Amino acid sequence: MKKFKLKAQAVKALELGKRLISLKDLEAPEAIEQAPEGWVFGLADQSGQQIGQAIVGRQNKGFAWLLDPDILLEWSSDFVTVLFEEAVMKRENLLASEDTTAFRLFNGEGDGCGGLTIDYYDHYAVINWYSRGAYQYRQWWIQVLEAWDHGIKGIYQVKRFELDDQESALDPVLGQAADQPLVIRENGVSYAVYLGQSWMTGIFLDQRSVRQFVKEQAQGLKVLNLFSYTGAFSVAAAVGQAEKTVSVDIANRSLEWTRENFCLNQLEASNDTNEIRVMDVFDYIAYAKKHNLLYDFVICDPPSFARSKKRHFSVDKDYFALAQDLFEITRPGGICLLSTNNASLMLETFRQQMTLAGANKKAQLIQQFELPEDFPTSSDPESAYLKVLVFYVP
Repeated sequence: MKKFKLKAQAVKALELGKRLISLKDLEAPEAIEQAPEGWVFGLADQSGQQIGQAIVGRQNKGFAWLLDPDILLEWSSDFVTVLFEEAVMKRENLLASEDTTAFRLFNGEGDGCGGLTIDYYDHYAVINWYSRGAYQYRQWWIQVLEAWDHGIKGIYQVKRFELDDQESALDPVLGQAADQPLVIRENGVSYAVYLGQSWMTGIFLDQRSVRQFVKEQAQGLKVLNLFSYTGAFSVAAAVGQAEKTVSVDIANRSLEWTRENFCLNQLEASNDTNEIRVMDVFDYIAYAKKHNLLYDFVICDPPSFARSKKRHFSVDKDYFALAQDLFEITRPGGICLLSTNNASLMLETFRQQMTLAGANKKAQLIQQFELPEDFPTSSDPESAYLKVLVFYVP
């Protein structure tokens, strides 16, 4: 295996848990920058001693991923088997649960190999490929899933790297196709997911602990859920005996999918109990302010970027003003929950911005959530992408 020296600062970063390698981390980047996707090479310290191996997988600012340095094997199908078995062991409690049947099974660099994730949906697997380099070894990952004694019925694959004109983002299912919808459970709540139809399945698995919090806090409250997607937060609140939920999303698909999720939990989707609005979130906020509507529990989980006919939204530029409006429509004594999955926005910066946005209302940060235990991270700053802040508005 050919070795390449790392700069001293990069060696220290890897020792502290960094896993994403950039060309600037290498002493002689020009000697490797043309390497093909999926090529595996050795990493050496300043003395020339090998300290790990990496796989070329160009992704965002990264060039390659350090493979788990604790596994004393060269990169091979056996290496993948060990990685997978270790990941499964960490999730034994989730696998044994009857109340939760969907979660992250393998979380990229946090589980020892960047460039892919594997999600588990009640005996179906969805592999998300984030680099062509990782995708080169798809057969090894498929084989380990097919051999797993937990019984995978079908495997779906989604390619999220740049594609050629002839390539499809969705590979045909391997094995048995899932029901459409496939009904999964999370902390006793049922949700409809659709596998193999798009990048999105209908639920963000990384928000599991936040939905549980919403369910536990919602009793008797009027809940507003903005950028509601398929209404998962609203359904959790309704199961938790919220007095009323209002779900707002501009996407037409949100209406029937949200209704379906309410129905799966024997809940009525009506304007009296669980209202669903297909409209621009910002228009709804303006409507709420004009009519002096206040909510006991406001939930906002916007995409990092959004575009409608009227406006462009960016978390970096626009979340502060949005949060100010959300604090305005939170009833005194209420809760305002602000979430982002923007990987480039660091937690401390987000916390400072949102605290300042709530200053006029004297909002107090009372709780925060990050990724749950099935989403282990590396020390790369962008690995811990999910930030959720819970404010009390006196």
